[in-house]
Formats: sequence, structure tokens, C-alpha cells
Amino acid sequence: MIELVLVATLAAGFYMGWGMGANDAANSMGTSVGSRILTVRRAILLLALFAILGSVLQGHHVTKTVGRGIVFFENKDFDNENIAMAWGQAENILPENITLPPGAKITPFTFVPWAAFASIFAAACWVLVATRLGLPVSTSHSIVGGVMGAGFALVTLAPPALAASGVTIGFTKFFQIALSWILAPLGAIAFAYLTFHATSRSLGRVKDIARLNMIYFIMVVATASYMAYSFGANDVGNAIGAIQAANPGLSMQMVALFGGVAIVCGAIMYSHKVIDTIGKRITVLAPATAFAAQFGAALTVHIFTMFGIPVSTSHAAVGGVIGAGLVKGTSAVSGRKVRWISLAWVLTPLVVMGISFGLTWLLVGA
Repeated sequence: MIELVLVATLAAGFYMGWGMGANDAANSMGTSVGSRILTVRRAILLLALFAILGSVLQGHHVTKTVGRGIVFFENKDFDNENIAMAWGQAENILPENITLPPGAKITPFTFVPWAAFASIFAAACWVLVATRLGLPVSTSHSIVGGVMGAGFALVTLAPPALAASGVTIGFTKFFQIALSWILAPLGAIAFAYLTFHATSRSLGRVKDIARLNMIYFIMVVATASYMAYSFGANDVGNAIGAIQAANPGLSMQMVALFGGVAIVCGAIMYSHKVIDTIGKRITVLAPATAFAAQFGAALTVHIFTMFGIPVSTSHAAVGGVIGAGLVKGTSAVSGRKVRWISLAWVLTPLVVMGISFGLTWLLVGA
């Protein structure tokens, strides 16, 4: 049974990572493609390299938050020192002589791994639906909604595996994450707007058009790579956080690499539609505005990553594009498209929370 749930959870995590690559690759590369600096193929190659680097080198920050910062033990004294006794009381008995890597911690998902599977699978399903519709929804919204839904189900069901410790929801952490969903697009808008004005003054002195185009090409490619790195570092936790929580004995770096590969597979196979939305449907991008949009978004995502907050790269990317578009005035931004995207953002955590709650109830409560 343990092997089955591990395989199912890894499959759901890969599915989630694949969906993230399909939907969120546009956050890193949409502006570069929309401004005709990079072809889709070259953009995805850059994404593959830097997203995996970000996943492996800094993905642990958000992975810890998703895995054990939202749903955790009610009994705070219930920690790794009680692990042998606790696992002996769990429904799924694990080997007695378990050793955990440094920094690893057991969580409610360790004892009820099907709840981890439900949280990831619910989020992945919604991301795929949104991708089919060409909507750049937030995988961060999705997985946080999924983890919350599974957590609510565990609190309601109170399964025997958690009788010794109990389970609670970290509403403080949830509200911090929710606040970041508001601050991320605003920060990206501001950074993109200010970046454009700061760089345009300096580059305005360059009179050689060929040299100016080359400078912009280098800047756009560099910021696209930075955005891909930030995307990998922040979003890989959405795919693997619950996996790590359910299987704390697994190597964090290996699970991060697994998530990074899944993201790249999704980007290669199915990212073209949302790349078109980000790069061409919100506002018309020139190299200067593409650079400003990407840098504003990448800087915003990286800042939140260092605090372990699973911020929405979709929010940041769209905010960066809007901030760059506002340089030309509000009429340069498609209000209808922005409203449609915003509605999808609001619905995402609520829809996924409901799906995850129902699926956890079916798998754990049966």
C-alpha cells in the first residue's frame, strides 16, 4: 500500500510539474517571444536550463512552506523524537529504523499520504483545464488551495493515524501567502514601470541602432533567464512540497530535480497557447518594454522566494507586462483580458480547495 501511494503521489507531482511547465513557461518566456527577441524553441531551451537550476539550488525555500507550513500537527511537541512511536500508531506502518535527512520533519501528510496525493492531483487538474483555456492561472493558488482543502478534510475526518497528534491549519501562514498574491502583481507593475524609465534614459544616449538592438537582445535574454531561474526556484515547491511532506526520507535535491524535469517536459510539450496570451494579447511589447516586464516580474518572484513564500509567477508576469504597457498609457492594456485573467485568479484557490477536500474525503474517509 505504501508503494502504491508513493507511486501515485509521484505521478500526481509529475503531472502538476508538467502542468506548471505548460502554463507557467509563458511567465518566463512570453514577453521575449511576444517582442520577437526569441523564437519559441530557443525560449524553451533557456527555460529548461535555468528552471532546473532554480529548482535544485533554491527550490527548498518554498517546498518547506507548502509541505509543512500550511497543514501541521496540533500538538507542537510531536516531532521527530516521537517518530518511532508515532509511526507505530499510523495506519500505514513504515520501517522502524527510519533515518531522516538533516532538516527533514514529519508532517500530517507523512501519516496520511493519500491526502498529499489529493492536494497535488486536484491542483494539477485545475491547472490543465486553465491551460486548455489559455488562461495564465496561478499554480501557487492551485496548490495552496489543494493543501488547504486536504487539511480541512483531515481536520474534519480526524483519521486514526493522527489521533496522537491532531492536525491544524496555519491560517496565519495562509494569510501571509494570500497577501503576497496581492503584492506580487503590484510590485511587478512598479518594478517594470520604474525599470523602463531608468533604462530608457541611459540607452537613449546610444545612437547606433544596430548596437542598441544588440544591447536590448542581451538584456531581454538575460532577464528571461533570470525569470526562468526564479520560476524554477519558486514554483517547483508547488509540485513537490506535498511529496516531500509525505515522504520526508527522500532527498530534497533529488525531488527538486524530479519536479524541475516535469516542468521542462510540460513547457516543451504544451506551453505555446499561454505564451501567446502573455506575449501578445495583453499589450504590444517592444524589446525595451519586454526587458522591463521580465525584470520586474523576475525580481518580484525572487524576493518572495527568499522568504519561502509561494508567490504567483503568473501574477508577477502579468503585472510586469501591465507595468511595461502602462508606459504607453492605460489604453495600451487590454482591460477585458485583464478582467478575465483576474476572475480566474480569484476562482482558482476556491475551486481547487473544493476538489481536494472531496477527493481526500473519498480516499481517506472511505
